Amino acid sequence: MPAPTPSFIGREQELSRLGELLGEVGPGGRAIVVEGEAGIGKSTFVDAVAALAGGRGFRELRCTGVHSETTSGFAGLHELLHPVLDRLDTLPAKQRQALEVALGQADGPTPSRLMTGLATLGLLEEYASEQPTLVVVEDAQWLDASSAQALAFAARRLTQARILLIATVRPGFEVFPSIPVLALGSLTPDESERVLRDQHPVLDAATRALVLAEAVGNPLALHELPQALATGTRPDGEHWLPMTRRLEQAFLAGAADLPASSRRMLLLIAAAPESSLRHLLAAASGAGLNLGDLGPIEQAGLATVTGDRILLRHPLVRSAVYGAASFADRMAAHRTLAAAATDPDRAAWHAAAATPDYNDEVAAALEASANRARDRSALIEAVAALRRSAALSASVTDRARRLAAGAEIARQAGEVADSVLLVRTAWPLADDPDVLAQLILTEVALGASAAVPGHTTDELLDLVDRMAGPDGDAHRTQRLRVLATAATAHAIHMLPGDLRERLDRALADADGGTGSLHALVGHVLIDPARYAARAREQLPDLARRVREFLSASRSPSRSQMIIGAGLLAEALHDLPAALDCWDLGVDHFHRAGAPGDEAWILRQRALVRVGLGRLRDGLSDAEMALRLSTDLGLRVTTADAGTIAARAYAWQGDNDRARAALEHAEGLDVTFIRARSSWAAGLVALNEHRYEQAWTALSAAQASATTGLWSLADLTEAAVRTERGSQVLPLLEAAARQAEAFARPYLDNLVRRGLAQVEPGPEAEEHYEAALAGSAGNPGRLEVARTRLAYGSWLRRRKRIVDAREHLGAALRAFETAGALPWAERATIELRAAGVAPAASRPAGPASAQLTPQELRIVELAAEGLTNKEIADQLYLSHRTIATHLYKVFPKLGISNRNQLRSALVTE
Repeated sequence: MPAPTPSFIGREQELSRLGELLGEVGPGGRAIVVEGEAGIGKSTFVDAVAALAGGRGFRELRCTGVHSETTSGFAGLHELLHPVLDRLDTLPAKQRQALEVALGQADGPTPSRLMTGLATLGLLEEYASEQPTLVVVEDAQWLDASSAQALAFAARRLTQARILLIATVRPGFEVFPSIPVLALGSLTPDESERVLRDQHPVLDAATRALVLAEAVGNPLALHELPQALATGTRPDGEHWLPMTRRLEQAFLAGAADLPASSRRMLLLIAAAPESSLRHLLAAASGAGLNLGDLGPIEQAGLATVTGDRILLRHPLVRSAVYGAASFADRMAAHRTLAAAATDPDRAAWHAAAATPDYNDEVAAALEASANRARDRSALIEAVAALRRSAALSASVTDRARRLAAGAEIARQAGEVADSVLLVRTAWPLADDPDVLAQLILTEVALGASAAVPGHTTDELLDLVDRMAGPDGDAHRTQRLRVLATAATAHAIHMLPGDLRERLDRALADADGGTGSLHALVGHVLIDPARYAARAREQLPDLARRVREFLSASRSPSRSQMIIGAGLLAEALHDLPAALDCWDLGVDHFHRAGAPGDEAWILRQRALVRVGLGRLRDGLSDAEMALRLSTDLGLRVTTADAGTIAARAYAWQGDNDRARAALEHAEGLDVTFIRARSSWAAGLVALNEHRYEQAWTALSAAQASATTGLWSLADLTEAAVRTERGSQVLPLLEAAARQAEAFARPYLDNLVRRGLAQVEPGPEAEEHYEAALAGSAGNPGRLEVARTRLAYGSWLRRRKRIVDAREHLGAALRAFETAGALPWAERATIELRAAGVAPAASRPAGPASAQLTPQELRIVELAAEGLTNKEIADQLYLSHRTIATHLYKVFPKLGISNRNQLRSALVTE
């Protein structure tokens, strides 16, 4: 590398590091954050990297964050991608539409932030496929939040792109989490001396010493302080303020000699740094200013005109000028800008900045701006507009409504802390039943997905009593929504008996005998066995009722109904009915562009699929739920997806992967998560013959009602292995009474197998036969196979070899088909003991068993005829990632093209 010019003095090592990163950009890209205080030389450094990249054949995309009083979603992303928007047609359809809507290029359904991030990544990948690309994001701390999210998403996933992404940021801002940081520090005294002599060679010794002392190695200060000193500005006392204030004072010194009209013009520019020259001149005209007033500003070096933009010399010019203006002058500037604005969103924000008191007209304009931002998926900007709108609302009712709407949008955006704050701010103001119901739905959703504590069930029941009014029959729909939500929370966390009874009575009162689906869901989730008979009659029609509700309703309770119906079916141990509901939910939330809710439903579908013995399908759902919920910061969903994946891996005998998946659930104190995590850990311990640890873990799984019943047969095995049959027998007898009420073959099989194992005498055969009596209608193929294995072993030990072989052979076939290797090995050992020759010639599992869950899902969709772009939209991946996966999969399957995929897959 050539010797540094004076501008790069002290940055040789950092520039060398970025040169190495440029060299590492190949099939996959790199990202780095350059961090440093104001004036430390971040922009100069990045320009040097850009020059280096240009010499190596890179082309460049760039955007700059702007600190502004107005909020415009995706402004930074539009600036960055504007040169490449002609390539939008190369993206998958949903991703293309998401980006077009986000950037205001088209109308359409509100895109999810995940889809917008994917589209951003896909467009960058497409551009970089032609030529390596340098992406520069300057002043990332001032990017609009939606742009920052999309670019942070892309920065973490540059595996298919020849890109080096550099973002500059000031200390204290974590805009691109998990991206490596390169800190630019102060220059050494010797380096500072060299820079100062290069830039100001004629300074006298005293001034030079003062500048070096006050600049403390800051390159911008070394350049600006001599000019400020030349105007007579001096330190206040022995030392000046912190560096940013020192530099601001230096820039103000440069503005002090401007004519009064130019100072007013400069304030307009500082109040709207994102505006075009045309808009600023229109505002200036309304304030009696003109183009001539811009001339002195340019001559002072404070701003330059480039194309249709007025660019301030440095961001600190903006903060210095705006911060030094009086409150009255700032408001006057914003009124002028609002009056001249042609964009309704900027007009609303400038009007809000000029409004110190309640103003319902401005509040309504900001709410309309929030709705437009939400429709473009600029969710964080929508929340900011609603928060400001609420602050300007004279009516407490309007204030609460806007805060509640902001809280739900913040939750959807993954801004958990912001959503919680808005809920807590709105709660004491809310008196409208619809607003209260919305706040509760948001609060419970925060608890279910992110472990945020909310109101107690007692408090919700008191609220419902107040909503009922003096006659007890008011607001039935809202009361039912609140009570069904409380019942869902009970299913997650469990409640003491007295609260369950009170909640059950409140549901009956609110329903008033109408037989609403909300009431049925609530009753079953509170006491499944008690309401099993009534609910069973409606199970065959459950999916149809949910589908009709979804098509007829546009209310926020749609998601509540999907979740409630699925949980109802699970609580009744009807896995096929639950699967129907979760299939509906996955499709609904995917089409709605709600990846957070989709992840929640995916992990529930994974739970059911694993229960049905569809291990690879269950793993595919669990892994996708893990990926989505991790991206969105949904801690509970991530943890639960991890427990379900762990159980599937344990079935497959992959104990190391099971333990790794369980790490996602560590440290989360949620009842059902602890129960499911303990269940998976118990299965791993059973695999490894650690029976004491299995007993301990599986005992802890009993903390959650449904999980306790589904894991009871596993607990029984651990009990038998540790000679604790007498301890588990009362649990089995209680479960047998519940199984009679539910009348579901899945649960009957588990309970009867357990009773057979703890009662090994003559009555055991009766239990085994009863367990298998409904096997034809039992969808839990692996649990049926385990019962056959246990029964076959019991028969073999009693010398009933022919009968034993029949059950053991059926069990082995089921285990092999599902990929349950440890159980297949057990069945093989038992068959050998029963005199069946080792099946050395038995074919290995299907070739698809070599694939990861994600690869398997990609192959399945490709085999159905979907293109790479269609698969990318389905799985929230870029189409180039899909192509890479298929390229790696073909050799695993022993094929050479897509047309052979269908025949390569073996249907289970």
